[in-house]
Amino acid sequence: MDFNDLATAQSHGNGAEINILSPVDGKPTDVYISIMGIDSKEWRAAKKAQTSQIISARADGKMEDLDYDRMDAEALAKITLGWKGIAKEGKEYKFSYENALSLYLDAPAVVSQLIEFVSNRENFTNG
Repeated sequence: MDFNDLATAQSHGNGAEINILSPVDGKPTDVYISIMGIDSKEWRAAKKAQTSQIISARADGKMEDLDYDRMDAEALAKITLGWKGIAKEGKEYKFSYENALSLYLDAPAVVSQLIEFVSNRENFTNG
């Protein structure tokens, strides 16, 4: 097998686009999010940061203080490259890390879709 077929970090770092399904009926929406995959350097760094938080909390006896939902939202916001089709109060909701974090904290159905998508390596490779 060729080295380039095994080396996936770059293709995951380039990202891929997911069509977000409605949390109400599961049908496709006009929302598309571009996001990196689990082999990207950014995702691996975010997961290392999560692990460090967990180790610190365990050492300090504060495991109950961990907010896993927030940790997932922060990790996903760090690997989100952009989006289209999102409005807030009738106006375009521009992409930024802060806006992505806000969306992910308030939209668990979107977070679930994104985690499933970024975990599937086939979404980020050709072939």
